[in-house]
Amino acid sequence: MISTPQTISLENTVAWSGKQLAAEIHNEVVLMDVERGCYYGLDEIGSEIWRAVENPLAVHSLCQSLTKKYKADPAIVASDVLTLLNNMYARELIVVCE
Repeated sequence: MISTPQTISLENTVAWSGKQLAAEIHNEVVLMDVERGCYYGLDEIGSEIWRAVENPLAVHSLCQSLTKKYKADPAIVASDVLTLLNNMYARELIVVCE
């Protein structure tokens, strides 16, 4: 039996689930969940995170990269990234890679 986590953590590796359509509009991404008939708009940084996880990526690596790029507090970056990724995970827009 394969166990999937309840929530995303810094130790996980994530990637797109492939269950959605995505389009870029003025450097921001809009996602469409065709099965549920829902769409989601991502701001500039959310869109950057979305692009980063097109292929499997370790969450801690993503956070380190964003912390360095934006010269931000690592704890705040981790919290914000985990919040977004967990929202995406709950909506099956991303998957945890084994």
